[in-house]
Amino acid sequence: MPIKLWLCLLLLLPMATHAQLEVRISDSRKSNIYMDALVWLLDKSGKEYQLIHTDHPTSTQQRKVIMLRKKEIDVMYAGHTAALEQQLTAIRIPITRGLIGHRLLVVNAQALPRYQGIKTLAALQQNPALLGFGWPEVALFSANHIPVYERIYDEIFAAVNNGHRGFFARGVLEVYGELADRPAMNNLRVEPNILLRYPSAVFFFVHPDNLELQQALKEGFNKGYADGSYVQFLYSHPLVRQAQQQYQLDQRQMIELNNDAFASIYHSIPQKYWHTGEFY
Repeated sequence: MPIKLWLCLLLLLPMATHAQLEVRISDSRKSNIYMDALVWLLDKSGKEYQLIHTDHPTSTQQRKVIMLRKKEIDVMYAGHTAALEQQLTAIRIPITRGLIGHRLLVVNAQALPRYQGIKTLAALQQNPALLGFGWPEVALFSANHIPVYERIYDEIFAAVNNGHRGFFARGVLEVYGELADRPAMNNLRVEPNILLRYPSAVFFFVHPDNLELQQALKEGFNKGYADGSYVQFLYSHPLVRQAQQQYQLDQRQMIELNNDAFASIYHSIPQKYWHTGEFY
């Protein structure tokens, strides 16, 4: 082999050995605990990586699944559905320890009197829920006999702001940031008395072929739980603290929803990964 060619190959070897993991994402949210968790886990894994924000427009969950299957993006977060896990590989550790199943209601300011005094599921069933296309909550809320309208995520906020009488149930770790990102929608309110609760989780989903990213996320979780740093990251996150301070979660009327479709998933995941007790 010519000496020059041998030297070129020798110089390229370290580059191949230490190649960065490219992680392409598509997400329009500014205040986003899931993307913060993604970065935290990749950092914790010790893997060299590059996070790439694609130029895709705002996408529905269904569109993101297609993009991920086509390898246009590398990871997405979503609630569990059997159909989703047939197409993609789930990292079955709940990103927010199941707190996604603790929900507040975003409503129009003029609709607040409709919700005043609601203390039971039967009373809540008189009001429709607005949910994103393809979200697992569509089947969940329907199974609990709550009327459901499906719309694109960003359009739901606009519909409620413009006077729709229904509610948008948002996770306690999401809602503060979502409203802060929409200061011009000044008719949006967090209903002050109700807290919905049901077993649920949001997972990261990766293409089945992307073993390197799957391993990096699992390694981040494993290290973060081994030394306690992931739990500390989550409960000290600004969106968690803001939810604690602003929404008086411990003083709300709890309304429980059944989520039988998730029961087997819940029991298959070790208890250490779930939120227990009170954090607020």
